[in-house]
Amino acid sequence: MEGSPTTTVTLASMLSMIGDVFEAAISWVGIVSDTIMSHPLLLVGCVLGFIGVGVTLFKRMFNI
Repeated sequence: MEGSPTTTVTLASMLSMIGDVFEAAISWVGIVSDTIMSHPLLLVGCVLGFIGVGVTLFKRMFNI
């Protein structure tokens, strides 16, 4: 491609970008957990999800 500028990505800049994404993800987890804790009815869905995962894991463990 003629005329297109090339950008160089260094390891330091890549690690910085990964850190920014990780920091944003942790922030989102905090927002979701605060919302769930302030509305206990939302906690029911999380608990049922964990119970479903536990039952599935036990079924797979005893099938093998």
